[in-house]
Amino acid sequence: MLDKIISVGLIVLMLLPTVSLADTPELPPQPRVMGIQEGEAAPYSGVLLNSIAAAKVFAEKDYSQTQCDLRVTYEVEKELARVNLILETTRVSMESMEQKYTSLLQIKDNEIERLSDITSNTNDYSVWWATGGIVVGIGLTLAVVYAVQAGNQ
Repeated sequence: MLDKIISVGLIVLMLLPTVSLADTPELPPQPRVMGIQEGEAAPYSGVLLNSIAAAKVFAEKDYSQTQCDLRVTYEVEKELARVNLILETTRVSMESMEQKYTSLLQIKDNEIERLSDITSNTNDYSVWWATGGIVVGIGLTLAVVYAVQAGNQ
């Protein structure tokens, strides 16, 4: 048991100098902007930039136009896609309505043709019905006349 305590203590003592003697990591240099007045180690009044700050200003200037162009292009493409979607949806809707209209007209034309065929039937038997009615009427008249004459005799 004592051996375990001693080994743990030695491990802690071995790691302690490593942590305490370690160097702190260096941070990258930060851009600095300073105001100066005329007469202070500069021939003019104005703003003094270190090289990192100047590089940042120039880089932002160079890329601001590109960034603006990209943003405008993105927005234009997005609006174009939205308008094309609306246009395509409207076109498909119009085509489906035209197809529906054409189908309904075809159904109506077929029904009109079917009803016309029924009304203009070539198997018209009205002449035969009229002829049959006349023959039956003449026959009944003769039968009644014959029956009346037979009854009088």
